[in-house]
Amino acid sequence: MSVVEEFLNQYAKKIDFYREAGRNCAHLCETNMEQMGIRTIVTSRANYDSFEEIEEDIADLAGVRIALYFPGDLVKVQKFIEANFQVKELRVFPGREVAEETINDIYQKRFSGYWATHCRVYLKEKDLSEDTRQYANTLIEIQIASALMHAWAEVEHDLVYKPYSGELSYEEYQILDELNGLVLAGEIALQRLQKAVKNRVSQTGKEFNNHYEVAMFLHTNLGSVSEGVPSEIVLGRVDLMFQCIRSTEFQKPENLKEILSSVHSEHGERPVVDQIMDQIQLRKPEIYERYQNIKQNEEMKYQMETLKIHRESGNRQGEANTLANIGYLYNSKEKYEEALHYFTKALQINIEIGGRQGEANQLLNLGSTFRLLGDTTNALEYCNKALKLHIKISYKQGQANALSLMGNIYADDGAFDDAAHYYRDALKIYRTTNYKIGEILQLNNLGILYLKLKDSDQAICCFYQSLEICKEYEYKQGERDVLYNLGNLMLSMEKSEEAIDYYEKAIAVQEESSNQKSKIGILASLGKIYSGRGETDKAYHYLQEALTISRSIDAKSSEAEILENIRRLQSVGSQ
Repeated sequence: MSVVEEFLNQYAKKIDFYREAGRNCAHLCETNMEQMGIRTIVTSRANYDSFEEIEEDIADLAGVRIALYFPGDLVKVQKFIEANFQVKELRVFPGREVAEETINDIYQKRFSGYWATHCRVYLKEKDLSEDTRQYANTLIEIQIASALMHAWAEVEHDLVYKPYSGELSYEEYQILDELNGLVLAGEIALQRLQKAVKNRVSQTGKEFNNHYEVAMFLHTNLGSVSEGVPSEIVLGRVDLMFQCIRSTEFQKPENLKEILSSVHSEHGERPVVDQIMDQIQLRKPEIYERYQNIKQNEEMKYQMETLKIHRESGNRQGEANTLANIGYLYNSKEKYEEALHYFTKALQINIEIGGRQGEANQLLNLGSTFRLLGDTTNALEYCNKALKLHIKISYKQGQANALSLMGNIYADDGAFDDAAHYYRDALKIYRTTNYKIGEILQLNNLGILYLKLKDSDQAICCFYQSLEICKEYEYKQGERDVLYNLGNLMLSMEKSEEAIDYYEKAIAVQEESSNQKSKIGILASLGKIYSGRGETDKAYHYLQEALTISRSIDAKSSEAEILENIRRLQSVGSQ
């Protein structure tokens, strides 16, 4: 058997694998193009000395085709691919030098032929679920061109390279060349059309008709990618934002433009849409609340659809993982009974299939949820079970996670000596395994414990150690938490100015980390300080902002506490 025959034989056996790899890639592209407001048609296919060399050389064993409505969106799509895939090779057609090309002795082409960008990529393993990680090392070719060019290329390829009725005539080659010229002219017309649409959607008094127009408006006003200039803009979920601003004043370009001055589009860690919604939150909290609810519902819908797919395909591990993800979502909504239901189902499946790691993780999730419910007995019981199982399977980080959670439970009950014991044991393991986030967390926990024990020196020591590691590894969430705790420490020492300084630093860092829930405590603390100083306006401003965030993410316990503080403030003001 020749090398080619051997390759074809093996490829025939793997065709479903390549088809599925292409489908995963196409789904990622199609979903994100739609959300970003880029009009495309995305399709996928499964299309020397050794088999390995042939496989390496052939780019379209798995392929994805992105057909652009507007050729001017090419750079946006290319930047998306560079950010979301591991790019091995990029080819641009035609090359820099477009020489006169003779297909054969019959006809010499007048036009330049195929215009497109081909990217050979790998899916990033971190973006794949456990059941799709097998596709991480599969080379996929993504072809990007206008819808017009793709259509012409399909016709030309089938006629010229797959001739079913013999050699083409001079006239047939001439017609194909003529069509190529029309396509190239059509692409110029599409570029002009895109520019005309941009001008229309920017007009004062006009309303956006869809999220594609919103995306176009944002690119135009925050830094266009026209003329082939690469853009660093990450828009985010434009489709969700449009759902929220419909029938509001922000559906008009002039009103949306007013808040863009506060948006940082270049090299920002946060998507543009999230920054816009932060500004809208200050003006129209009800719109922001709607946005958060839609985001949560979208995520829940996605997880439920994924759960259905896993159940239909019989993927038990995938089913268990998705049940756990749904549990996390309910926990974030403070719907703990629902969270317990899904974590318990995930636990049962892991037990049935012998997934010891998953079993231990779900035991810990149950312990954490019972802690949130204030059920100390059940919380410790499940944590102990998780700890024993993690020890049995020799998973060090799992052991440390269980010890840390048990420390939290004892700290909640005021058993500070027991809490400190568990925190220190967890800290030792995290340091042994070089898990820096775990080390930061335990130092922070110990600092909080010393703060409760009114041991300021030990608290400061722990917080500063934690802060130093956060800055070294650019861990923004940890840095924000430590700054917040340092503010609390200064407040306990009656150093209100230093407390305000740390709180404001925490807010600045928090803006980069995009975790809204953590901002509530910082704002509420600032509200309390200014309330105690008698600066009612400032106090009310911070408390009201904290209340808005609490309601937008459905944080009921925080909302109740903040409302009580606002009532006290109002009662003092009325006296």
